[in-house]
Amino acid sequence: MPRSMTGFGSAQFDDGKYKIGVEMKAVNNRYRDVSVRMPNMLRSLETDIVGVLNEYNLRGKIDIYINFVDNSDNKKQLSVDRNLLVAYYSSLQEIENTIKKAYKKSKFDKISLVDLASYPGIVNEEDVQLNLEEIKPLLLKTVKEATEAFVKMKEIEGENLKKDLTKRIAVIADLVEKIRLVAPERLVNYRNHLMEVLNGLLAETDIEESRVIQECAIMADKIDITEELVRMDSHLQQFGESLNAKGNIGRKMDFIVQEMNRETNTMASKANNANIAKLVVEIKGELEKIREQIQNIE
Repeated sequence: MPRSMTGFGSAQFDDGKYKIGVEMKAVNNRYRDVSVRMPNMLRSLETDIVGVLNEYNLRGKIDIYINFVDNSDNKKQLSVDRNLLVAYYSSLQEIENTIKKAYKKSKFDKISLVDLASYPGIVNEEDVQLNLEEIKPLLLKTVKEATEAFVKMKEIEGENLKKDLTKRIAVIADLVEKIRLVAPERLVNYRNHLMEVLNGLLAETDIEESRVIQECAIMADKIDITEELVRMDSHLQQFGESLNAKGNIGRKMDFIVQEMNRETNTMASKANNANIAKLVVEIKGELEKIREQIQNIE
């Protein structure tokens, strides 16, 4: 089953202690390009997160957004910068001594501990080290749920693409069959045209039938599209089988369309018939629409 290269999926986890939100989206890209945006405190788990995606054989430019909230009781603690505290206190003493000498003043208001603690950088709030071993299974479970929702959406879109492509392939198959029916008429028409020209230039008794047969044989070889029709049938069959195959089929289908386009161009160069030329143009139009569609298939 084909999967669309675009999609969106999300999942949430909240047990009161930890709150995790995961969103992922993808757009077209020839290769797989995964970008994970997450808090730095969880960055060491990025490889494990990408490992979850590896299980699904995804392709495209995939962006993953992870939100994390730690609601545990001990998520913050305070620390005192002792060196800075001593430096502040020494500076205050130096200020006091300087003023005493300059203004002969002996009494000063003593600074309180509360005042000293309010100085910038003395008391700092720090994050407690997260228990990543506890968080890891919760995070990966949420990522997996988001990925499954993501893949499900891609499969739904892929099924819609399959229906459209199946219809277009059926149209091309019908056009190819019409060309197959029209093709033999070209030689008959060429022989009749050749006889008309010769009759206009020569007397009937001067026309050599063997020469006419030789000219028709040469033309038959030039305009023969039997091989192209056989290969088109094969490509159409392969394309239909690919639509029902598993895994990443986008590149294979793109290659098949290129081959069909090549055969169509060859038929156009050998057409020598207005009806076939018209049918070829219709086939090329359908192939172009198919090519645009499969750019969105993994």
